[in-house]
Amino acid sequence: MKNSKILLLVIAWMLSVCIHAQDDTPIDSTLFTVGYDFRVNTKDVDGEPVVDSLKTVVLVGQSYILSKGYSSYWTKIDGETHETFDQMQNERLMHTPIIMRNAIETEMTVYEDIPVSHYVYTEDVNLEWNLTDDTLTVSGYLCKKAQTRYGGRTWTAWYTEEVATTAGPWKLSGLPGLIVKATDGNGIFSFTLFELKNRTVPISISLMEEGRGDLPPVKTKREKFIERRNKLFMNPRYITEPLYYHQLSEADYRVFSLWSLEESRNPDGSFSMDVLTTYINGVAVPKKCNEYQPLELE
Repeated sequence: MKNSKILLLVIAWMLSVCIHAQDDTPIDSTLFTVGYDFRVNTKDVDGEPVVDSLKTVVLVGQSYILSKGYSSYWTKIDGETHETFDQMQNERLMHTPIIMRNAIETEMTVYEDIPVSHYVYTEDVNLEWNLTDDTLTVSGYLCKKAQTRYGGRTWTAWYTEEVATTAGPWKLSGLPGLIVKATDGNGIFSFTLFELKNRTVPISISLMEEGRGDLPPVKTKREKFIERRNKLFMNPRYITEPLYYHQLSEADYRVFSLWSLEESRNPDGSFSMDVLTTYINGVAVPKKCNEYQPLELE
C-alpha cells in the first residue's frame, strides 16, 4: 500500500511538470550550444576534501543567451534515460540556477531555489575585465587570459576569439570571445568547456521554469536573495539537516521522484525511501549535503 502511494505521488509530480511546461513556443533558436563542467572543491560532513560536480549548458541564440542544467535541457530535446534522469536530479538538488539574458544587453533574469521556494530576480551584470597578453590552449582552443571581480570573488577566465560571442558559463560574460575556462582566486570553483555543438535547437520561455512545479517564483532582489541563501546554507546544521530552517506544514506540497519503482527495489523485494528525491513545493530537497561554498559572497 505504501509503495502504491509513493508511485502515485511520483506520477502526480510528473503530470504537474508536464502541465506547467506546455508553452514551448520558441522565442529564439541557438547558433550553437556550449557544455561546461562545473566543479566545487569542498568538504564532507567529516571535514574530508570532496568535489561536487555537475554539467551546465549555455544556449547561445541570435537574441537570447540561456544557461541551465545540462541534462535538464538535453533530455527535453533528445529524450530521457536512467543516467540523464539521475543527472537531472543532481542538478536540481544543487539548485542549479537558470539564467536568461538578452544577447546584446547586460541585464539578466535569474531563477534560483532556496527550499522550499522558487525565486526570481533581475540583475545588471556589466563586468569590468582586465585583459592580458597571456595565452594558453584549453580544450583545444587557443585562449587569452582576463580577470574580473564579481560577488566578492576574483575570477580568471580564458577566452577564445575563435568563437565570436560574449557568452560564458553562469554569470561570467562580456569578453571578446567565448569563455572556455574560468576559475576563482581561491581555487574553489572551476568551469571548463567540454563540448561545443553547432546545433540549432529552440529556446523557449518555458525552459526558465521547467521542472519547477505550478507555484510561481517569488520576486526578490539579488542582494536579499544572496544574503538569505548564504545565511541558511552556510549554517553548520545544513550539512546534516538541509531543511533545518523550515517547519513542514500541511500547506507544503510534497512529492517524490525516482526513475523506476521496480528497478529501485532491494533484492528481498523491499523498497527504501533513500532512493527517492523529495520535492517540496516543486523544489528538490537534499537529504544531506557537503559544506556549502557560495559562488557569490556578497
